[in-house]
Amino acid sequence: MKKIILGLMILCSSIFADKITVFAASDLKFALDEIKERYTSVNKDVDINLIYGSSGKGMNQIENGAPFDIYFSANQNYVENLFKKGLLIEKPKLYALGRIVIWSKNKNFEKNKGFDNLKENWVSKIAIANPEHAPYGEKAKQALEKVGLYKEIEKKLVFGENISATTNMINIQAAQIGIIALSLALAPTIEEQNNYFLIDRILHEPLFQAYSITKYAQNNKEAKDFYKIISSDESLKILKKYGFEVPNE
Repeated sequence: MKKIILGLMILCSSIFADKITVFAASDLKFALDEIKERYTSVNKDVDINLIYGSSGKGMNQIENGAPFDIYFSANQNYVENLFKKGLLIEKPKLYALGRIVIWSKNKNFEKNKGFDNLKENWVSKIAIANPEHAPYGEKAKQALEKVGLYKEIEKKLVFGENISATTNMINIQAAQIGIIALSLALAPTIEEQNNYFLIDRILHEPLFQAYSITKYAQNNKEAKDFYKIISSDESLKILKKYGFEVPNE
């Protein structure tokens, strides 16, 4: 009998847990996972579902009525666009500036060679995020054009759906090298390799990243509370840990 009562208590607890659904740019994967873990360790009744993907796809889904409470975009313009359409209830708020790196697991990669690695004979495929809807892909393309390499290596390019997928393409060696987010190069599964070249920010437009609360969450107190902690000192410290440059720094 006690086991039955305990089971019912657990079931009821899960049913009535406060739920938050977040869509976030893939570059936030490790940082936001850590922020969520710390938040839910204190707010145990809150259930946060984190969905990662390309910022452009996230914007399109919100435009089509997807039930997301908070939207994090690697492109500030996407958030501003949704706000202008009345789909967000808070003005877009900057949470970070992203950086891009050239990364490879190949033994022939020499980070001091920078962009010259892309021209080496051992490179047949170069992965970047799809520049049509992924901000990191757009900035990668800009940097390649700025250094005069885009046309030369264009036939070697393969596109990931988002920056996480792009990183995975290199990780499983579907591409020998690529341009990914610094935040993913600093992830626990990659950081120990320390094998990346940081691309100078002057080679591309700034990766201003912003977030806001959607109209769907206008009555969701828990979503509003989680939204507020993103700008806390503790959260900003986590973002910096993964290579993001944070506001007022």
